[in-house]
Amino acid sequence: MISKSERLLIFRFLFSKKSDGYVSIFTWFSIVGISLGVAAIIIVMSVMNGFRIDLTKRIIGLNSHLNIYSSDKIIKYEQANKIISNIDNSFFIQHFKSLETKGLIIKNQNSKGVMIKGYDKYDKDHYLFNKIKNGSLIKNVKNEILIGDSLANEMGVAVGDKIKIAIPKTDKTILGNIPRYKTLEIIGIFDLGLYEYDSNLVFLSSDLVRKLLLFNKNTYNKIEFFTKDPNEIELFKNNVDIEISNLLLNFYSISWKDTNQTLINALKVEKNVMFIILSLIILVASLNIISGLIIFVKEKNKDIGILKTIGMTNKSIIKIFFVIGVSIGLIGSLLGLIIGILFTINIRSIQFFLENLLGTKLFSEEIYYLSSLPSKISVNEVFYVLCVAIIISIISTIFPALSSAKVDPVKILRSE
Repeated sequence: MISKSERLLIFRFLFSKKSDGYVSIFTWFSIVGISLGVAAIIIVMSVMNGFRIDLTKRIIGLNSHLNIYSSDKIIKYEQANKIISNIDNSFFIQHFKSLETKGLIIKNQNSKGVMIKGYDKYDKDHYLFNKIKNGSLIKNVKNEILIGDSLANEMGVAVGDKIKIAIPKTDKTILGNIPRYKTLEIIGIFDLGLYEYDSNLVFLSSDLVRKLLLFNKNTYNKIEFFTKDPNEIELFKNNVDIEISNLLLNFYSISWKDTNQTLINALKVEKNVMFIILSLIILVASLNIISGLIIFVKEKNKDIGILKTIGMTNKSIIKIFFVIGVSIGLIGSLLGLIIGILFTINIRSIQFFLENLLGTKLFSEEIYYLSSLPSKISVNEVFYVLCVAIIISIISTIFPALSSAKVDPVKILRSE
C-alpha cells in the first residue's frame, strides 16, 4: 500500500515546479515516446488485420471454402447427393455440384489460357448473380459463355461476339488427333473485383462442359461448399473427411486455407516480425525512462537525503520512484492506446485528407488491388500490446528505483 505522504511525494516529483523544469521535460518526453510506440503498433497491427481480412474476402469471394474431388476424376450425381446429405448442414450455407477444367479462348489472332467452370444453373442463388456487368446470365445451355471484364478487354470482345474455346481433349480423325473446340456466343461479362479472376475465368453450362470433356450425363468432378465462417474451415473439413471415410468413397477434400497456405503463412510471419520491430520503439522509449529516472534520482539526491534523515525508509524511497516510473509508462501506454484506436477508426478519412493535401493517390488500385487502406481493430491484440508496454515500463523502472535507496544522506547533506 502507498501511504498519504508517499502519494504526496510521488505527485510532487512527477509534476515538478518550474524550478525543476528538467524533471517535467523528462516526464513528458517519456510519456510521448511510449505513447507513440504503442499507437504505432496498434495502427500497424490493425492495418495488417484489415489487409488480411480484405485479402481473404477477395480470395474466397469467388472460390468455395471447401472442395471435394474424386481420385477417379469423376463424381456421380448419386455419390454427390449421398455425401451432401450426410454432412451436417449447420456448417455450410451453400453448395454446388460443378465441373472444372482448363481451356484456351481464341478470337482472331488472340488466344488466352483460362479456367473453365460449369454449373447446372445460374440463378439468383449463384454467386455470379450480382456480378454481371454487361449482358445476362446463361440461358441457352448449348452455346453461351460468361467471361470477365479484364479478359474481354484483353481479347477485344463484347456481349454478342463469337469466340472459340478449346480444351486439352482431342478427337481422332483421318488427319490425326485434333483439339476439341466449340464456337460460343458471349452472353454476359462479369466483374468479380479481382483482376486474377476477371482475366482467367470463364463460365459455361455443365452440359456443355460435359460434352467437351466427354463426360456422361449427371457427372461432375467437383463439389463446392460455402461455409458460415471461413476462418473455422478446419472443423468443417474434419467433419467432411470423417463422412468420406464412413461412406467408403474415393474422395478427398481441399479447403481454401490448404490452397493458399503459403500466402497465409507469409502474412502470419510478416505480422509477427512487424510486431517485434515495432516493439523496439517501446523498448527505446523505455530506455528514456531508465536514463531519465537515473538523472531524476541524481537531481533529487538532496531531497532523498532529507527524507532519509527524517526517518523515511529505503523501502518507501524505492516505492516512490518505482511508482513514478510505472505511472509514466502507464500514462504513455493509455495515451498511445487512445491515439492508436482513434487513428485506426478514422484511417480512411486521414488517407483521403493526405491524398487531397499531397495531390496523389497513396494506394493505387492497379498496384495494390486496394482503393483504400483497410483496418480492423482486434481487442485481444490491443490488450496484448498494452500489457507488453506496461511490463517493459515496469522492468525499466526497477534499476533506477533501487539506485535511489543507495543514496547516503550523510555524504549528500555534507556536500550541500
